[in-house]
Amino acid sequence: MTAPQPADLDDLLRELRRRDVRLTVRGGQLDYDAPADALDADLLAAMRRLKPALLGRLRRAGPAVTSAGPDGAARPADVGSVDAVPGDDDGDDRRVLVTAPTSVGQARQYQITRETAFPQVLTVAFRLTLHGPLDRAALRRALADLTVRQAALRTRLAVRDDGVWQQVLAPRSVPLPVRTVAADDLDRAVEEWASIPFALEREPAFRAALFQTDGPTGPDDRRHELALAIHHGFVDGWSAQPLLDDLAEFYRAAVTGHPAELPPLPAEFVDFCRWEVEYLARPETHRMLREWVDELPAGTVPMRLPTDRPRVPLTTDPGGVLHHTFPPDLVAAVSAYGVSRGATPYAVFAAAFTWLLHDLTGAPTVNLVASVANRTDPRYDRVVGVFAQAALLLVPVVGVASFDELVRRTARVTWQALARQSVPSSVQIAALGEAFTNFPCRVYFDLLDMADPVLRLAGLEPAPARDVVLAGSRGDLTWQLRPLPEGGMALLIEYATNLFDADTVVGWLDRYQRLLSRLLAAPDAPLPRAGDAGAP
Repeated sequence: MTAPQPADLDDLLRELRRRDVRLTVRGGQLDYDAPADALDADLLAAMRRLKPALLGRLRRAGPAVTSAGPDGAARPADVGSVDAVPGDDDGDDRRVLVTAPTSVGQARQYQITRETAFPQVLTVAFRLTLHGPLDRAALRRALADLTVRQAALRTRLAVRDDGVWQQVLAPRSVPLPVRTVAADDLDRAVEEWASIPFALEREPAFRAALFQTDGPTGPDDRRHELALAIHHGFVDGWSAQPLLDDLAEFYRAAVTGHPAELPPLPAEFVDFCRWEVEYLARPETHRMLREWVDELPAGTVPMRLPTDRPRVPLTTDPGGVLHHTFPPDLVAAVSAYGVSRGATPYAVFAAAFTWLLHDLTGAPTVNLVASVANRTDPRYDRVVGVFAQAALLLVPVVGVASFDELVRRTARVTWQALARQSVPSSVQIAALGEAFTNFPCRVYFDLLDMADPVLRLAGLEPAPARDVVLAGSRGDLTWQLRPLPEGGMALLIEYATNLFDADTVVGWLDRYQRLLSRLLAAPDAPLPRAGDAGAP
């Protein structure tokens, strides 16, 4: 949306009213409350240029004014997003407090964001349904306090001659627009809001919004949908619960007027980034990588999945999504088998998946990518940041006689990957040599065994966080398992639609489930021959 260039105050006020932008005078500061997509750079520039005149008009209209037309008429106040609009004499409220190197993963994600046609693929977004009497002003204060504590939420990136750096900015208020939509449009509205790309070089990669659904008697003030979006370069899945816990405590403090009871964080994400630079330069880190590569079978190359269409860059892929649930009896069988063999459920599920991929590709070594927390230092347990790494699992399958043996081999490879979890995947790929350059086939296989994040705001019902799945594909194929309370296992599959038809992926899933059941029934029997895996 491009704003006209307002020639004078009246033009600007008309444009603000048209876009439902509401203004509040707070001392010498001008705050705004606007729908998420209402403001752009041109309109903000006009507001800054005409700030003295805006302050004068709104002050004359009275203290309750939040927006005014050319005649200065006031509208009723509406609680929503508040964000300072600095004037020339206010100083820089985005001053840089700390400049530090990015992590290797951050720099890589920044590069992907710039290259892909779907930058939202790297946005971590979730929504929380808030039931009860929400204090919006307290929530706004809590969001601002959250960014003071968690510096990653007020950090942007800067490109210099020597690479990408991160800049921690001075704390400031966090916009919290409130949007009222029809109930049938809620999912679409949240997804569209979350899909707005971040301007990583200009602003912190964190935003929030409240949504209400409109009913016959108007919006329901006892039900809100809180949406949070953060670029993956600043947050990982293990950050979600600490983030929500801090937000809840700051909200309680804002509601009660008492100080928040949170211990100081012993470290910040930039401390981890500085440590990573030093860790990757250590001789022992280079030695560990050499030993890993030397243990691989000679001539190891990446597998290549069969595709329905010729391979094209993933940066142009909108991605597809499938959902499935493995039944409780199958999950119980996996767990019982794992206990009897001293193996984790992940190793059991991944071993069956490895054999399926071997059957599909004929590759003697199957390469998977698994997400690992990489929080080995307890100082970072409660810190928001992107510590997680994509660990490479290269499982040799030649000569494996039974599922028992394949599980043992998969488990061993998984433990080795955990030992390398502080080494970014791009560094591991470089150590593998030229054959893995550009890594043409990325297949992710994860089991998220942590509890689903929950926000517990004082006076409201607990609000479980639900992922907002956005367009884009981060790999050829992603399988993400998540245990369910009733004993089943939820499976989210993301796949590259430029490469695969949905029917192809569904067929692989069906083969996998039948293969897993068959292998668990006879784990010491010879593995199915190529072309027979998953047969009834």
